[in-house]
Amino acid sequence: MKDVFHWSWWRARPKLWFSYSLLVIVGWAGFIFFRVLNWTRVRGWGRFQKWRRQRNGREKRNIIMVSNHLTMFDSFIVGIIAFFPEIIFYPSVAPYNLAAKENYFRNGILRLLMWCLHALPVKSSRVDVEVMQRVVQLLPGANAHIFPGGRRSYAPLGSEPSHPVRGGIGYVLANAPTPKPLVVPVFISGVQKLFGGQPGKSDWRRWFIRPTGFFRRPLVIFGDPVEWQDIIQNLGNTKQAWEAIARRVAEAINRLDPAQVETIDR
Repeated sequence: MKDVFHWSWWRARPKLWFSYSLLVIVGWAGFIFFRVLNWTRVRGWGRFQKWRRQRNGREKRNIIMVSNHLTMFDSFIVGIIAFFPEIIFYPSVAPYNLAAKENYFRNGILRLLMWCLHALPVKSSRVDVEVMQRVVQLLPGANAHIFPGGRRSYAPLGSEPSHPVRGGIGYVLANAPTPKPLVVPVFISGVQKLFGGQPGKSDWRRWFIRPTGFFRRPLVIFGDPVEWQDIIQNLGNTKQAWEAIARRVAEAINRLDPAQVETIDR
């Protein structure tokens, strides 16, 4: 109770309430756009919630979602499908997302909005160790969403020789405190039909909904958690191990592609 009488406690309240309000507003807007106007299909959601109910003592198991990356708004659809409307009542479950610093943190207003939406700035380097260390610090008390491939691409993860998967997810898992988070692969498709722009291009259209971006029925699939501990046991906490974990995670995401499997349990 002593903290209540400290000026820093009161100074922090407006920031927290603004963050909460923005999370709820964006959550409702995204829910209406993705679930109502576009009838997003979701597979594996029930199993995803079952894994989250695996408790460590009295606390729910924390999750790191890893997915392919198609548009500038992939973090929104994945986060909303996974945690909305739970965010309204338990805002702490809102996942932290890694967002390109040059795109989402250009000025003070954007930085404030991204902070409120749990975004962490990522430099354009191969692996931003600083932001990965920040994710490690947030665990095990937070959920997160990471793109192992880094940049946007329509190709399967790891299939482009000039653009291998990044070892950041491996670094996070190897250095995360115990209990380790569950690593859940997520495959998304059809989102590129909703928003403009193409991977590798920086034109203004990537920030806007396509005129035909309604009733397109995108797909979000949650897979089974990825087992990775054996890699650390064999290779230790090394860069080689981080990259091996990232490749395994990428393979798990690719296997969720309906083009590669006949059926996936709902």
